[in-house]
Amino acid sequence: MRINKNSIKLKRANIADIDIIIEYRIDFLKEVQGIPEDELEINLRESLKNYLTKSFESDSFISWIATFEGKPIGFGGMVLREQPGNFEIPNGKTGYILNMYTINEFRNNGIGTLLFQKLIDEAKIKNLDRIELHATKDGDPIYRKFGFIEPHDNVLELRIKY
Repeated sequence: MRINKNSIKLKRANIADIDIIIEYRIDFLKEVQGIPEDELEINLRESLKNYLTKSFESDSFISWIATFEGKPIGFGGMVLREQPGNFEIPNGKTGYILNMYTINEFRNNGIGTLLFQKLIDEAKIKNLDRIELHATKDGDPIYRKFGFIEPHDNVLELRIKY
């Protein structure tokens, strides 16, 4: 569906928006990772509610929601991280963008770009040194347009739980 960008409203999410953020995150994860077992989804919903409540209260998570005619149609979030600084991140402040998601029927209207720009603006206000993310195939061109590149470090992970 093609829509006029001027009819899209953006709002910074707050603790009252937790339920809609959870729905969008679950929808995003189902699209990217597949449909989980019921028990796993129930546990994840509870975990997300606890995380988002705590993170909104501590201002360690920023989220923006795009609406069209009063209906939420897109979402973007950023976790604010702080660690001891180093030569690449002297302030020790980074952001991790996650769950950039637009409802299927509203894709290709620039909604993800609008939300992404809001998160980058927030990162600058918060004086972050760097922003990181994991890109889906659809999101990769948007992120590269903003100057995102592959890290020069070899990133490793150890999964404690599966």
